Amino acid sequence: MNAGVVQRQLREDWDNREFEQIIADNIKNIAAFLSGFELSCRSKLATLNDKLNRLERKVEFLEAKTEMASTGGRVARTGGQLAVRIVKPVQSTNPLEARIAVLNVYKDLQRMARKFWWDYNMHHMPLGFFRSVLKQQFVKNSHLQDIRVVDRLVGECRQHMRSIKDQFYNDDHVRNYLFKENIEAKPKDFLSKFLYGKE
Repeated sequence: MNAGVVQRQLREDWDNREFEQIIADNIKNIAAFLSGFELSCRSKLATLNDKLNRLERKVEFLEAKTEMASTGGRVARTGGQLAVRIVKPVQSTNPLEARIAVLNVYKDLQRMARKFWWDYNMHHMPLGFFRSVLKQQFVKNSHLQDIRVVDRLVGECRQHMRSIKDQFYNDDHVRNYLFKENIEAKPKDFLSKFLYGKE
């Protein structure tokens, strides 16, 4: 009788342990799923944020082109008199102020470059090379003359810096932004566009 009771208790204990193991495994799977879901959402939100920023720039550019086309440029003649259309500045009132704003945001970015380089797992490359990559992001826009566009880019850079500081972006998103990794080249000829599904 006692042996039967012991065997039943052992069987119940084994069943309970198996049940606990199943629950623990399910909890681990749920945690892994939520972690992956969070990273995926962060990446998609960051990508959507970039697309919205580019779309806003395009809309502002089209608005400016439409206004210039409707008035014949910045200077128009109305009633035989010369009329100058005054454009409200975003932040800077002259090219010198815009240049100072660019230099300031560039210096701030280079100051945080070491932490940026380490927090986003870029330390497999030399820090000097990483700094040059950041510099290239500014050099590629050195041809811009419209201070409104320059101010807009400075504001976006400040926003990116805040997002980097708060670790809103993930490592893969930063790599794709700086090095264009995992981004397929857009088809240029007709056949490539047809095969790609664009034509």
